[in-house]
Amino acid sequence: MLVDVDLGLSAYANAKRYYDHKRSAEKKEQKTIEAAGKAMKSAEKKTQQTLKEVQTVTTIQKARKVYWFEKFLWFISSENYLVIAGRDQQQNEIIVKRYLRSGDIYVHADLHGATSCVIKNSSGSVCRPVSSRLSFLLLVFS
Repeated sequence: MLVDVDLGLSAYANAKRYYDHKRSAEKKEQKTIEAAGKAMKSAEKKTQQTLKEVQTVTTIQKARKVYWFEKFLWFISSENYLVIAGRDQQQNEIIVKRYLRSGDIYVHADLHGATSCVIKNSSGSVCRPVSSRLSFLLLVFS
């Protein structure tokens, strides 16, 4: 082992210099170990947070299926009929041309720009009169 000795200093001063150098190296090593521990804890915390977010996102993606009529104004009447209405003129035309079937009831106010409503009758039997909710829907959205 080679030890550099400064001839301008005494033996005690040379020993003190090497001891101070050793002590500062030990402090640096201790600080490095502490910093590495903090970095590991921080990385673990970030990883756990990311995993929680990913689990949250996957649970959100398991939402229910959107039905075809949900793009329109709709409700299910107390007589258990599906009632759909258009939000604008284009949706009114789509409802009449694409979704109106025989046995369904078509309701429209005698005003320009009024909402078209279709009462879907899936059973094919004669529809009973629908409650006043349909008239409220037509009144509000006309």
